[in-house]
Amino acid sequence: MSKILSMRKDPGVFYSPVAPLPLILSYGLRLLESLIYSRNQHPDKPKTAWQQITSDIQSQINRHERYWWQRSGYALGVLLENAGYTDAAQVKILEFFAQRIIGSLGVANESGAQRWKSFMTDDNNPIELSWDWHTGVERPTVRFSIEPIGLGAGTPEDPRNERAAEEFKESILQALPDTDMSWFDHFEAFFSEGMARNSVEGHSSKVFWAFDLGEKELTSKAYFFPGYRARATNQSNLQAISDAIASAPSCTPEKLGALNIFSNFVNETKRVGRPPLELDMLAIDMIDSSKSRLKIYFRNRLTDFRSVCETMSLGGRIAGQDMDVGLGELRRLWNLLFDQESESEDKPLGQANHRTAGILYNVEFRLGGKAPKAKIYIPVRHYARTDEQVMRSVSLFMDRQGAQRLGKIKVAAKDGDHGREQSTAGRAESTSSTAYAKAFSTIFTENGISASRGIHTYIACSIQPGGALRVVSYINPQEDKLRSVPTTGFGLKS
Repeated sequence: MSKILSMRKDPGVFYSPVAPLPLILSYGLRLLESLIYSRNQHPDKPKTAWQQITSDIQSQINRHERYWWQRSGYALGVLLENAGYTDAAQVKILEFFAQRIIGSLGVANESGAQRWKSFMTDDNNPIELSWDWHTGVERPTVRFSIEPIGLGAGTPEDPRNERAAEEFKESILQALPDTDMSWFDHFEAFFSEGMARNSVEGHSSKVFWAFDLGEKELTSKAYFFPGYRARATNQSNLQAISDAIASAPSCTPEKLGALNIFSNFVNETKRVGRPPLELDMLAIDMIDSSKSRLKIYFRNRLTDFRSVCETMSLGGRIAGQDMDVGLGELRRLWNLLFDQESESEDKPLGQANHRTAGILYNVEFRLGGKAPKAKIYIPVRHYARTDEQVMRSVSLFMDRQGAQRLGKIKVAAKDGDHGREQSTAGRAESTSSTAYAKAFSTIFTENGISASRGIHTYIACSIQPGGALRVVSYINPQEDKLRSVPTTGFGLKS
């Protein structure tokens, strides 16, 4: 572990000077007090994975890295632990986070700091965590997304945050050498045209990265913004995205059937006089292009449930029993989130005058796929009452759906060991909502959860075979709502 950060201290990267001596002495006193308290109160309590990593890196990181580790890193550690990851997997993931991520999130949120305004979250936090509930039977999994940011981003030293992108890419390739960069390099180059101009997209972000955190491996995804090139070439965002895909390695015209279906839906929306769909991002999996998904993210300013059904089915182009059942399940979750059980499908959600208001969706497909698949991202940060209400609503829905699916699995399973095995696994997984609540109460203050909204950014839903919803909760670790990070002998709050 002593080498955990060795590859990140590049001589060409600017690091701010260390804290003044009085501050160091103050921190030292707090550390001594916390050590004494820890030994008196918890002499035999084993360290968590986060605590283990903290013990190894605390003397090797600067104050900016410490800031991100003790906030976002701690929140990630709590989610991993409560999601049921093994100790070994938690350590592996948090090592990756400490070694590759905390040095790429920009400066600490200090008084007077000039921070890059990331489009990742509405308060410009450059990291978003997520808890994937799956369909309520499987064990939950955790993911996170970031925008790589340099320490000088947004300053005269690096006004467009250009330095961090290449450094971060090289770092990830060192950590995850099996990452396939062929599509990344194509789309990065394609969408770079126009980036030297001022953005008309309402933000200056250019590339996001996301990481799926498995027990045995980490995989990455990348997100690109088409608006820069679209404006530079006098195209729509849809045209820019379509041209980018059509010119990608391994792509041929006969493989674009799913993209054509989506394009027809977007163009039809314009013709019938509805508010135009706003295409925001294109995402890819960092794997072989024959297996990678293409995901196009778009926003619809209409927020009534009838428009949700229209968008999820792409104007009726995606139909069938799975879609019918899935939209019924989605309506049940919608009612729980927004108290709309007695309301018409035509009733919109409340007003929200914001760049990210409305409903976010994506369509995903692979080259050669016959039809795209839609996913909805419900922006509860704008329309729900509180984060507590969001948490309770999703938990209630997932417990109910999980119980229903478990019942069907029990009926379908044959007698014998296999049937008993499925039943036992299902009972164990019914604790996911309890684990989620425990994680939230560990990370965030009670008032932060119950008195406001904004921790939950989106609740994402995709319709699975049979009509069940796969649900993901997206989480912004907002600093003003975090509990104090435990500093007992392994790190200091700055």
